[in-house]
Amino acid sequence: MNNEQIKYKAAFFFKKWLEGRASLVNHKAVIKDVYLEVDISAGYFFILTLANLIALAGLITNGVAVIIGAMLISPLMGPILSSGFAFITGDVVIGKKALKKVSYSVVITIFIAAFFTYLSPLQEVTSEIAARTRPNLYDLIIAFLAGTAGAVAICTKKAYITTITGVAIATAVIPPLSVAGFGLGIGKASIALGGFLLFFTNFVAIILATCIVFYIHGFKPGITTEVEVAKLRKRIYAFAVLLFIISIPLLYTLRVSITEIRLRSSVDAALKLEFNRERVSRLDSFTFSKGKDGVLDINAVVNNVNYMDEAEVKGIEKSLAEYLRREIRLNVEQVLVRVGGLKKEVAPSAISPTLTPQPPQKPPEEVAKSAIEGVMAVIKKTSGKLEKIIEPSKVEGFYVGTDEKALTVSVILKIKRDEPLSEEQTKWLRQILSDELRLPLELKIETVPSEEAKAAALAKPLKKKKRK
Repeated sequence: MNNEQIKYKAAFFFKKWLEGRASLVNHKAVIKDVYLEVDISAGYFFILTLANLIALAGLITNGVAVIIGAMLISPLMGPILSSGFAFITGDVVIGKKALKKVSYSVVITIFIAAFFTYLSPLQEVTSEIAARTRPNLYDLIIAFLAGTAGAVAICTKKAYITTITGVAIATAVIPPLSVAGFGLGIGKASIALGGFLLFFTNFVAIILATCIVFYIHGFKPGITTEVEVAKLRKRIYAFAVLLFIISIPLLYTLRVSITEIRLRSSVDAALKLEFNRERVSRLDSFTFSKGKDGVLDINAVVNNVNYMDEAEVKGIEKSLAEYLRREIRLNVEQVLVRVGGLKKEVAPSAISPTLTPQPPQKPPEEVAKSAIEGVMAVIKKTSGKLEKIIEPSKVEGFYVGTDEKALTVSVILKIKRDEPLSEEQTKWLRQILSDELRLPLELKIETVPSEEAKAAALAKPLKKKKRK
């Protein structure tokens, strides 16, 4: 069997396989679904806006679950798949409507995200936002595979709901547009361009995948004249050039990402080699960044039994530079730790008399007196805070006692007031005094009625006797 016969048989079996796949598809139902997806309506843009704002909120707050919810709500996947259908079939009407709908969706989504970002008090670049500003070749591959699954689900209607849900999460066409709007809202073009490049990458990959799937399932140009075939070839060539162009930045970012991963691995290995010494020191964490002068700045947090001096740190910096084969600046933050468990303190009586004599201790009476004076000073200073709780009542005076063994303070507050304090007021007074004294507190409150209240209390029995 020669090569010509092999090619003929291969083409024959491939054609039969395509015909078999095409026979499984209800072409009219698929075309109807595609036509419905290209219609522009207010409801579509309302749902798209909700998905956009949900995605933006999730990106700003670093909420992964919120972002996934926005992906599921977004209706943008429909017109993108319709664009792929129009591309392979040459349907000009569907193609114009689908591209128009996608274009309007992109512009409105970016504009609304930028507007709400500008009004938002939260404008920090979170990790979820940063992750969508540097697409690479893997994003293109993921979008292609997800687009393939989505197009197959549309054609065969097998596990349609489950598959389309997974495709919406995998391709993630709405969060990159929200990131692009966020970048415009905070005035950072690099973030806006990165987000839009990720969306455009996903868009191109989905179009490519849908073209292949629709072709396999029997969707081809309606008129197979030489003119139509020539137009299809032109579209394929133009698409191939576009795919090549966007692959250049994707390959570059992939190379940069791989380089950073390798550098992080090398820095981690070098730091552990220098600092991980048993029962002496251990690397806790590190960060690194490239300075404006090209020098690699490394910041390391190290747990040490004893502090390292500056000369030792410089020696480690030199060793790291030789290991990494580049100029570095090392900044070490040292945390002093202790090996083993805590040891009991030696009692004063067990100390050798040859040691330096300690100064004489004050008598217990003087210690108690100074402690009470300190507590009284704190209470006087705090009386203003207390009176705010019991307004318009005033603090008339107080008594203080201390218990050296229990390390507690007993305070009796005298408050000029006709009725007793509420439980809430008593609780607040105890809390304020305890916070200021920083000691366990026993609080008792005595209320001192006003002169008018005393006179009224005395007058009540007299009035009763006169009535009798």
